[in-house]
Amino acid sequence: MPGFTKDDHKGFSNISDDELEKKNSSMKAEDDDDQEEEKDELEDVEEIDVAEEEDVEDEEAEEDEEEEEEEKKAEKTPKKAGKGKGKDSGPASLKPKVVYYCPRCYKVFYRNKWIKDSMVDISLVRKELAYCDKCLEKNWGSFIGSIEIYDKELTERKDEMIEFINNVERDMEDRQLFEKIINITEKNDILYVFTNTTKLAQEIARGIRYEYGGSIQYEWFERNQYIRVKWFSEIQNREYFKSRIRAAKENRIGVFSFEDR
Repeated sequence: MPGFTKDDHKGFSNISDDELEKKNSSMKAEDDDDQEEEKDELEDVEEIDVAEEEDVEDEEAEEDEEEEEEEKKAEKTPKKAGKGKGKDSGPASLKPKVVYYCPRCYKVFYRNKWIKDSMVDISLVRKELAYCDKCLEKNWGSFIGSIEIYDKELTERKDEMIEFINNVERDMEDRQLFEKIINITEKNDILYVFTNTTKLAQEIARGIRYEYGGSIQYEWFERNQYIRVKWFSEIQNREYFKSRIRAAKENRIGVFSFEDR
């Protein structure tokens, strides 16, 4: 702030130069003190702002850590299926269960026995076919799965292959009582294996493929409810067995009852 002169104000016209200089020095000192106070206040405000920003950042960091901890706990804690109306029971509860039923008498296999059950909600289960014991006895020759073995060396290793097939049936994991081989027979140098489920037929076919090599052909029928598997010890054997396959079809050997005559 500039100092006063005698001409600045009428009240100062009679003041001596020394008194005027002292007054100007005093006012300058007051101005310097005011500027220092303003500077200190600004620094205090800046420190407060910085402190507040640091507090906000610390709070946000703590919130982020809490959210991460909650997410980790949620991942470790298994979700419980909801009970009662309006609660989501989760995808696991909607997974369809496998229910085996007889395609002839429509009995359902439940608790290790065949029963008539009209309470099964078909929309919530996956249906698989298997003949019940009584229907198999009355209709010998019915089957769900079929394996046709085409092997030029069948004469030499027929017994070995039959033993291997029976072992696959015996050792199959989680095999139900009705999952069994219905019959094994040879016609026109072709070995036929008939099973009561598609699962067992696939298991046997995969076992043969793994043990003896060759190639496999799958044929599904009636919306994947029945299966026919053809195994060739060598791919070129298809032409060798062509006439035998035609003769077997004409005699309805290994043909499902629903296939066109």
